[in-house]
Amino acid sequence: MSALEVDQSGEIGHVHHSQRQILLNFVKHIKSNGFLRYSYPMPDQERGEGWMMFLYERLSVDIINSFEA
Repeated sequence: MSALEVDQSGEIGHVHHSQRQILLNFVKHIKSNGFLRYSYPMPDQERGEGWMMFLYERLSVDIINSFEA
């Protein structure tokens, strides 16, 4: 898993990546765009590898696409 995976298909969205630092950088990016409803990155226990975080409201596609890992 090298690309940032953002899934907003459910009530609570989630973001996955193999590296914790990429998710921390993503947090900085979304905060700088005024998005404040998210969890901090945590080990992805469901997949057994990588890292994940939750999004508690829908994030615009423009903000997601403007992130450079």
